[in-house]
Amino acid sequence: MKTISPDRETQIVNSYNKRKLGQLKKRRELRKTKIFIARVRFMARILSIALLVWLFTIIVHLPQWYLNKNIFKFYPNDYVEIEGNKIVSARQIFSKLKVFNMPNKPVYLINTKPIETKILELTPVKKVFIRRYWFPARLRIVLDERTPVLSIAPTPKIDPVAVFTDDDGVIKILDKEFLPLPPSKETYKVITYDQFSLWKPSLVQYIAKFAFYIENATNQKLEYIDIRNPDDVFIQLKEVKLRIGRINGSTTFSNVDKVLSVLPEALKIKNEIEYIDLRWDNVSIKLKDKKQEQPKEKAAE
Repeated sequence: MKTISPDRETQIVNSYNKRKLGQLKKRRELRKTKIFIARVRFMARILSIALLVWLFTIIVHLPQWYLNKNIFKFYPNDYVEIEGNKIVSARQIFSKLKVFNMPNKPVYLINTKPIETKILELTPVKKVFIRRYWFPARLRIVLDERTPVLSIAPTPKIDPVAVFTDDDGVIKILDKEFLPLPPSKETYKVITYDQFSLWKPSLVQYIAKFAFYIENATNQKLEYIDIRNPDDVFIQLKEVKLRIGRINGSTTFSNVDKVLSVLPEALKIKNEIEYIDLRWDNVSIKLKDKKQEQPKEKAAE
């Protein structure tokens, strides 16, 4: 068996120890590198969090979050938008809100409930929503207005002095400050001398239902219902006038039905008709008095 000399054995051991020491050294260097990288990452996270907190603080206190304290003192302005107001004017809304001074808070911390409550004091307003926006800070006031159904006037030639609204049985009266209504808000016109502010909701609903029935039954535009004499009511359609007598629950609707049989023929001579009388069982037609018309024509000449 071949033997290894002591010198050779010493060389092998020394070579092995060197390799072992080299590996241990590399491991220590690798470990130091990992520790250094971990510390750098930790410091980077700390600095990133601090930077984010600083940026958040700066952003939160930017002037774009804050409303002008006097936004309700003048209109229009860049801080308030109004949407959905057809009956109520911006001036009327701002007259209610001018008592408010915006608190020195970011827009997202402002309580809008008091503003909504104040706007709801305007009779035509059924609901109100206030939306808050930022960059720049501003408010959008969105209105849901009531539905007008009847307008009241003392004579056919005078503009309405009040309007009734009906929303799910809740009846409100719009005063003259909200009149005239915009063209998109059509109502049935009622001519009366009565103290309409004392009318019961059931009466308002009944007249509105009756007016709707007249238009649909006759296929004629309803100009007005004249109830100045409650015992002798007239209905002015676009082309003819109807006389129905007293409005009551038992015969009112049936009286209107009676005109359907004569209306097509009556329209052929509509310029000669004063009114169609529906008070009795048999429908009659009242013709205009030509003798009374002649002096008017001469006077016009």
